[in-house]
Amino acid sequence: MEQHRKLRNGHLHLAVYLAPPNRPKRDIYLFEVIDDFGGGNVDPDRKLFTFAYGSTPGFELPPGASLRMILTNPAELDAAIQQNWKRVGELRSARRASKAVVVYADATGKKLWNKIK
Repeated sequence: MEQHRKLRNGHLHLAVYLAPPNRPKRDIYLFEVIDDFGGGNVDPDRKLFTFAYGSTPGFELPPGASLRMILTNPAELDAAIQQNWKRVGELRSARRASKAVVVYADATGKKLWNKIK
């Protein structure tokens, strides 16, 4: 998250640590909203960009755990919320179950997070 806050080509608006229901509990999930991520475009397949990686030197994870990142931009998140994309449903479920913690939010990030209820 700290690396994303320092990006030159984008501005981090929101970072949320979450534990989505029905996902491996050993994995670490981080949802981030970054200006101009994906060129500021909205995915026509209605999927937020998600990837995972394991331990690396200097970034050790528990054995068998992965860091799973969910990345988007404000315009895409707005579309995803309005169209109720699957991943937004998972974010809502985690939030309602108190399984989501905002670790960083600027004013835009707070507004976007409040739309995910």
